[in-house]
Amino acid sequence: MELTLKQIAAITGTELAGDENFVIRHVCDLAEPAADGICYLSQIEKVAVPAGFSVGALILPEAAKGKDLPLKTHFLYAKNPEWAFTLLVQYWDAQTPKHTPGVHPTAVVSPLATLGEGVSVGAYSVIEDGAVIGDHTVIFPQVYVGKRVQIGQNCILYPQVVVREDCVLKNRVILQPGAKIGNDGFGFIFHEGKHHKIPQIGNVILEDDVEIQANSCVDRAKLAHTVVGANTKIDNLVQIAHNVKVGRSCIMCAQSGVAGTTTIGNGVIAAGQVGIVGHLHIGDGVQMAAQSGVTCDIPAGQAWFGTPARPMKDTLKMLAVQSRLPEIYKELKLLKKAAEKAEK
Repeated sequence: MELTLKQIAAITGTELAGDENFVIRHVCDLAEPAADGICYLSQIEKVAVPAGFSVGALILPEAAKGKDLPLKTHFLYAKNPEWAFTLLVQYWDAQTPKHTPGVHPTAVVSPLATLGEGVSVGAYSVIEDGAVIGDHTVIFPQVYVGKRVQIGQNCILYPQVVVREDCVLKNRVILQPGAKIGNDGFGFIFHEGKHHKIPQIGNVILEDDVEIQANSCVDRAKLAHTVVGANTKIDNLVQIAHNVKVGRSCIMCAQSGVAGTTTIGNGVIAAGQVGIVGHLHIGDGVQMAAQSGVTCDIPAGQAWFGTPARPMKDTLKMLAVQSRLPEIYKELKLLKKAAEKAEK
């Protein structure tokens, strides 16, 4: 693929300082620059450019305009260089043909399923009775789509994805390899000395622009819906239990888990290995630091940390004291000896 710097400036909304007809053939990382490539720097003061560094063009923050930089290249200036570069990568990626519409001969598609315009179904995939697949959705090889599943437009389901019966994926949902949507919730009742399964007859709803990364699970509801809100992104190896409600534009990082019937607000961040017990309410904009164990409701806008999780400031104070425990212990032993000596 080839783009002139004039075209790139238009795509990214940047201000060009250089030859508008210069041709770019690669988007590249700073660690692997190319003479006909383009990369970006978000904060030039904090990045040491190695000797011999050479690249076709560089996107820089607007604050770099007029500065004498030790680089001979073409510059594009942006308010947010990373966002400008992202726009370029999105455009670049969209121009690359990836899928051929149609159904592979080895795929099994029920005659009672409905496929929209431009749908691609890969080898050995299975689409059951009553499933509806929206326009331009891509089903990779070895995907299972259960009965009465509804999938919107421009979704991507990568290999080994399972979407079980009655679940709903709205538009532009991305499921990375191995994601499982609509597994039975972990629901059992203990009666007369045995665990008895409670049928999980609800479903899962993934709103627009949700992305679920590899080998994560979103369990179906016991009766109603497990919901993941629009634009929420869920990392690898995350567990969302039955009847959980996750709000819009949340981030849930790897190995986090949410127990049943908990409600998570909009814009919440759960860092890696956060565990949230069931039947809680996590307010809008909450941030939970890595490995936090959340056992109670968290009000909106707060940052929590620790196991059990507490407000971030409280946990940091406790950790500061904890680091001094050996010293404090020695002091207590000396005080004890002094007290015993005084008593004698």
